[in-house]
Amino acid sequence: MIKRTLSRLAVTGAAAALIGLTAAAPALAGDEGPLWYGNRGTVTFNDDGDDITVCDKLADGHGVTGYLERLNSSGTGLVWVIKEDDGGDAGCDRSNTGYDMIGNIAHGLAVCWHGTGSCVRSNWYFDE
Repeated sequence: MIKRTLSRLAVTGAAAALIGLTAAAPALAGDEGPLWYGNRGTVTFNDDGDDITVCDKLADGHGVTGYLERLNSSGTGLVWVIKEDDGGDAGCDRSNTGYDMIGNIAHGLAVCWHGTGSCVRSNWYFDE
């Protein structure tokens, strides 16, 4: 009985430690997203090809633009490394820039609606 209880405690402790380590790890890119701009549109990072897919989801006469961005070399501003628009047609648009996301530089997604309002931005993440 005591052996069974100790065994369960050990398993529970190991599981808790694993969850703690996983939660503390930085976000790594696999596919990231989709990042939504309300119900208007999305941007998704595609790890296979290091590109983005942008989808205009609302027939409101305005499209959306998706970005993959990073900090500039001084860390004071943003650099858009991929920009892709979608709107006015059926389906989504996928970028094809040949950009290679470098593993030690943080990147983030942004999606902007062509109407009024600010862009929506993701958390920063790194390539695997």
